[in-house]
Amino acid sequence: MKKSIIRLIICCGLGLSVASCDKFLDREPLGQIGASEYFKTETNANSAVMGMYRTMMNSFSFGQSFITVPEFSAVHIEHSAKFQEYELMAIHKINTVNPWMKNIWQAAYTTINAANNIITEVPNMAEGSISNEKRDQFVGEAKFVRALNFFFLVRAFGNIPVPLTATKEGTAHDLDQSAPAEVYKQIVQDLTDASTLLPVNNPNTGDAVRGRASHWAAKSLLAKVYLYQGSLTNDYSKAASLADEVIKSGKYSLAADYGSIWTTDNSTEAIFELQFDDQATNPLASVANNNASVLFFAKEPFIDGLFEATDKRKAFSYKKEALKTDPTITRAFMGKFPNFSPASQNFPAIRLAELYLIHAEAKARVDNSVSAASYASLKMVQDRAGVTKPISAYTSLANYITAIQDEKEKELVFEGETWFDQCRTKYALKKHSTLTSENFFLYPIPVDEINQSGKLKQNPGY
Repeated sequence: MKKSIIRLIICCGLGLSVASCDKFLDREPLGQIGASEYFKTETNANSAVMGMYRTMMNSFSFGQSFITVPEFSAVHIEHSAKFQEYELMAIHKINTVNPWMKNIWQAAYTTINAANNIITEVPNMAEGSISNEKRDQFVGEAKFVRALNFFFLVRAFGNIPVPLTATKEGTAHDLDQSAPAEVYKQIVQDLTDASTLLPVNNPNTGDAVRGRASHWAAKSLLAKVYLYQGSLTNDYSKAASLADEVIKSGKYSLAADYGSIWTTDNSTEAIFELQFDDQATNPLASVANNNASVLFFAKEPFIDGLFEATDKRKAFSYKKEALKTDPTITRAFMGKFPNFSPASQNFPAIRLAELYLIHAEAKARVDNSVSAASYASLKMVQDRAGVTKPISAYTSLANYITAIQDEKEKELVFEGETWFDQCRTKYALKKHSTLTSENFFLYPIPVDEINQSGKLKQNPGY
């Protein structure tokens, strides 16, 4: 890992802490604490965990690029300027020097390195300096976050390095790539560990209930990982059972009003939600609304035809408005980032509706039919949207799986999921005429990383 990335980790860690249990993002400066003292108290270890979460909130991570890059590939959004680097994403002809590939690659490994520091250092903290409960919690949170970022990387790039220890200043980050099957094994292990280490009954309060990794967040992400891993193993039973367990846990419920998921923080269906506020603002919300700073629009005409006229999600998910900067021009805006002045918009990275759709698909595959149990989960999402179809409308398993993916696209549009989901089943080839090969399900490994590593190999087709 490059020295600049390590410095960023240290800065994030030393600059952040938690000042109260009620407000997740409350913090006090820790500049007076030296790095040698960093993992010697529970307070400072907690500060390192907060720093780890903060690395996911910048514009190269879940704060923007982890969402916008796959949304460009899904042809859901467009940039206000016709820059080649964005236009090539939308026609699936990305080149190896595209700067956003490097940005998302480095952002993910920055967070992984922060997680590795915690996983390595917290277990070695002296007895009495930290409670056993907090020791387990912090390591569990770090394993969840590491898995979340490995999961993004393996879907985006395929064969990737899998560092499991922190990269220190002056040490070369020069690992061989692991094949997706091996990456998934590590992700499964991390999330299995996290679900064991994190208590079933969440001890957090306030924003931290949704804003920090939890036992149920780990199981939810693991259900999703098993769904993706199923494309390699053809085993969907664990995805079905875990998704069902989360649904039946009673910890979460679908928000009655679809729009309230984004107009209010930490809704009843939020399982893991990145916590932005007036001080730590959401970079995407800042540039996705009708103001002078707008950079990203909903893609027309594609987005117009996505929803049925009666779909309740349509009016909230995107809006057509005359530009405030030029009322003679009308554009479509993403509706899921409404809190932009200030840009305190949270981002629900995992929510219950997706678990219903994961269960619907995985259960149908396990049952090898459009089963009643599977359909019941799909119906929960459709009922809220007002577009319920009878089970008799699905005449074959293959058509039913496609219908679930179409439902997932409508439910999760502008959330960075559709592209990866449709590549998982190869449905993307049918959706996009410009996508000519399965090679381009993956993004190119950043050429700068290849040149500096000496071990990284480029993905086929690039």
